[in-house]
Amino acid sequence: MSTDQADDRTMVGIAGAGQLARMTCLAAWPLGISVAVLGSPAEPSAGVCHRLVEGDWHNAEDVAALGAASGVVTLENEFVDAPALVAVEDAGTPVRPRPGTVGVIQDKADQKERLAGAGIPVPRFAVASTEAEVEALGRDLGWPLMLKARRLGYDGRGNALAESMADVPDALERLDRGEGVLVEEHVPFSAELAAMVARSSREELVYPVVETVQKDHVCHEVTTPVALAPGLEDEARRIALASAQAAESIGVMGVEMFLLDDRVVVNELAPRPHNSGHYSIEACETSQFENHLRGVLDLPLGPADLRAGGAAMVNLLGSYSAPSHHRTEEAMAVPGAHVHLYDKAEVRPGRKMGHVTALGESAESALATARRAAGLVRL
Repeated sequence: MSTDQADDRTMVGIAGAGQLARMTCLAAWPLGISVAVLGSPAEPSAGVCHRLVEGDWHNAEDVAALGAASGVVTLENEFVDAPALVAVEDAGTPVRPRPGTVGVIQDKADQKERLAGAGIPVPRFAVASTEAEVEALGRDLGWPLMLKARRLGYDGRGNALAESMADVPDALERLDRGEGVLVEEHVPFSAELAAMVARSSREELVYPVVETVQKDHVCHEVTTPVALAPGLEDEARRIALASAQAAESIGVMGVEMFLLDDRVVVNELAPRPHNSGHYSIEACETSQFENHLRGVLDLPLGPADLRAGGAAMVNLLGSYSAPSHHRTEEAMAVPGAHVHLYDKAEVRPGRKMGHVTALGESAESALATARRAAGLVRL
């Protein structure tokens, strides 16, 4: 970790110290932007930040300490307690995105209410607390139903697919944390899409629409451009931008969407850099991480155009539990492949340990290169 003691007023503080904070720090160095992260010395970004504020983003006092060490505070996840962020702003340090935005997004029911109220297409939904209420929704929305915890769900955790009432009691017991659960109609999507939106107080732009492929509820592959029917890509970009506007996001926001036969609906929002945008490090004129910094500092946004005909990313996921050792020589020898490792000390099944990106003449050729290199990484 650098001992550089940059002026606190120019320091961007990140509540979290994982791989998203790490890649944001790496984007900050060429711009002369200083970054402080809140976490432990063992976390991925501790070795590349300007300043480590030791602590835990779950702890309001530690979040306050990050605010005191920073000129502006941002996030690497949407689970930081919104009242703790309000306290940071009350103490004089701006938070971007605003605590109100974070508060709405971290409650999935409130998030859906905000989107629906803005006229953005989402699956039909309601909040339920009892088996009788879910049964009534099953009659109204049809089975199966998707039940979601209102808070702290990610990568498929906190979700349950209820094929019938037989699945409901266990789902309610597991997901209801005292405020009911979000119940959504199950949409028969043909693909999962996503787009990053970058916003400052003065301008906004939308990154290319990507297709994401999930493996055990974790993002596995991302490709762009996506073969969509005429007009659907423009519609997906319009919906992504409208979603970010409705949430009043600042910095970058990930908008996850479902592609139905002839329309797009929004699944969820993430008010920070997102796994589906990692491809942008090599593939776009300005990465999602750089534009997140530009947005939260109210600097001019950089263009997000693709640098090649196609781009792809393949996540490197753990398959067993062990101390982390890696070999990348063979993967690095694959022409056009770019290996990114997150410097995590331990491998665990399904844990994101890194990713590989590639460019190509098409999404398909880029994906073939990324897959080839990813298959050669030894974790």
